[in-house]
Amino acid sequence: MRADRLLSLVLLLQARPSSAAPELAARLGVSVRTVLRDVAALSSAGIPVYAERGRGGGIRMLPAYRAGLAHLNAAEGTGLAVGQSRLAGELGLGDALDTAIEKIIGAGGQALRGGLAQGRRHVIVDVDPWMRSGEAVPLLPAIHDGLLRGRCLSLDYEDSDGARSRRTVTPAGLVAKAGIWYLVTSEPALVRVSRVHECTVLPAPAVLPTGFDLDAAWARLRDRVEARPRPLTVLVSVSPPAVALVRRVLARHLAPASGASSSHLVRLSFAGVPHAVGSLLGFGAQLTVVDPPAVRTAMRTAAEAVVALYADP
Repeated sequence: MRADRLLSLVLLLQARPSSAAPELAARLGVSVRTVLRDVAALSSAGIPVYAERGRGGGIRMLPAYRAGLAHLNAAEGTGLAVGQSRLAGELGLGDALDTAIEKIIGAGGQALRGGLAQGRRHVIVDVDPWMRSGEAVPLLPAIHDGLLRGRCLSLDYEDSDGARSRRTVTPAGLVAKAGIWYLVTSEPALVRVSRVHECTVLPAPAVLPTGFDLDAAWARLRDRVEARPRPLTVLVSVSPPAVALVRRVLARHLAPASGASSSHLVRLSFAGVPHAVGSLLGFGAQLTVVDPPAVRTAMRTAAEAVVALYADP
């Protein structure tokens, strides 16, 4: 274990030839005193690393020294496979990803460090869709832990209609789609992680069907969701300044135009009346439902409920 820590210390110092002892201690999960002892041991072994005391001091390594092995642990390897900082952080692997990148930079030298810095200056990867931030997923690390341990999970789950139930699932994999985490189970089926209220890792092993392929299962589930019928067509009249906004935000609901068209009339498709009301009510007075009457009535009922909620006592 100490040998692993010593090599990790060397690689972290290669990435940052001068680092504060408390920072290294936090990275390695040990005390500052342990870091100083490790520095002394490395120095005795002929590795050009030393502690510099005083203001602006720290643990330093001669820039010319190079060890060519990145030596990532399991958590760092998993974090690197995820790749994106926010997603790794939600899995509880944010620090592991940062450490893995620093180790690789340390093993790769100045050229790799410069290339990474240049890439970060010119490319940003944002996994969240427009008009929506990522969902809170406090139980994602527990679900991920059960998945890695190959155990079944007992979940307190709330479905899209708000009904809660206890279910036991066999986890097969996790998918981050447009900033939203899903658990793929062995059926296969999708469990939206943000709707899990409680997760218990069970002793029972998670046995997947013979030949189960996560990529293929996800492709089938994705196609099933994208092909889900939306039989309700809703015609809305949009105020001219909001036409572009409505078309952008509701792009996946746009229905093919039929008959005479108008720039302010937009035809949309939804799974049902509640789906339509939930999607349209947030636009307030920027749009008006023209047809069908059932959606107009439901919008009025929902709006009256909001007014009543904020009425003076």
